[in-house]
Amino acid sequence: MKTSSHKLYRGPGRISISRGNRWVAPGYLLFPGLMPLPFMLHSGIEPAEFTRLYAGILAKLEPIATWDALHQMANGAEPVLMCWEKPPLSYPSNWCHRRQVAEWFQERLGETVDELDV
Repeated sequence: MKTSSHKLYRGPGRISISRGNRWVAPGYLLFPGLMPLPFMLHSGIEPAEFTRLYAGILAKLEPIATWDALHQMANGAEPVLMCWEKPPLSYPSNWCHRRQVAEWFQERLGETVDELDV
């Protein structure tokens, strides 16, 4: 599994975990369970508060079941979790929740999820 930006990657296995998917290239899938809640994106929430709130979303998910569902959705391709921020990602100036998901999989399952080098 990898992560990337909608602006950079157009290959197989694209699974969007962002709320804004209107301008995404065709062929991606959606995984709503990993999307931030709408109010988190438009209310001026500071990065630390967003991280805390998003950790609450992740806490409601079962890591193994989520990992397996993402792989099943990718249908034989490597899953690539997609959002909008372009690399390089750095906290807090250009941070993205896709890296929080990657850290969650590392902590909970011991699985490394790198940013796709496009």
